[in-house]
Amino acid sequence: MDRRPDIAWRDLVPMRTRDTARELVLPLPWLCAALLAAFNDWTLAAVAATFVLFMTGLRVTHGAFHRALGLRGRGNDAVMFVLSVLLGGAMHAIECTHRHHHRACLREDDIEGRIAHLGFWRAFLHSPLYPLHIHRFALRHGSRRQRRWVRAELAAVGAAQLLVWGVFDSAALQTIALALVFANLSAAMVGIWAVHRACDAAPFDARSSRSRLLDACVAGMFHHLEHHLYPAVPTRRLAELARRFDAARRVPVRTVLGAMV
Repeated sequence: MDRRPDIAWRDLVPMRTRDTARELVLPLPWLCAALLAAFNDWTLAAVAATFVLFMTGLRVTHGAFHRALGLRGRGNDAVMFVLSVLLGGAMHAIECTHRHHHRACLREDDIEGRIAHLGFWRAFLHSPLYPLHIHRFALRHGSRRQRRWVRAELAAVGAAQLLVWGVFDSAALQTIALALVFANLSAAMVGIWAVHRACDAAPFDARSSRSRLLDACVAGMFHHLEHHLYPAVPTRRLAELARRFDAARRVPVRTVLGAMV
């Protein structure tokens, strides 16, 4: 991988209290929208809101993985636990594989990045297996702290699902739960394959986006090249980092949508 350009980035790292608060509440409007739509039998709207909820939730947990939310102590762990219950998977498991992904990006032992080596259809068929691979890897290779959190999160997720399907027996909540299952099963296509595909022999091992519309659709998560080069920079500042990156280099950025097939 080419060396990262010598640009100013450290000023983008600090998070003020209001920045942290804005990040933490990102999923809440979409949770409310999903609940409102589901309880009014607006199924398509409920599913759409749930997918945005999932993306914003991943953005917040991703910030927690990299300690980029401006939280101290176990605040990041608490955020991951709460969002594990909400999104339907152990976020500390993804933390384990994601940190390894940054250390070993696209290498043979990069469990998170393996799907990037596949073509579209093989990746599409393989994507539903990713949650299983990630949780298994974390339980086998994660630190003692991570394994403890993963077990607690899986227990909490199981309890939440029991409430949704066995106690409340609410069609509205079940609609949201099913949409979240589908989001988890397809997340590898958006979060891994789209941003790392065909980057093995490229100057950089990740893609990026310069489309504001596309960036909005994925909660700002497609500035992936910039994130890999400067992982300490919070997601909310990656667009500014991308502008500085473009001004400092003449090598074109490989875009997320470029040569999609």
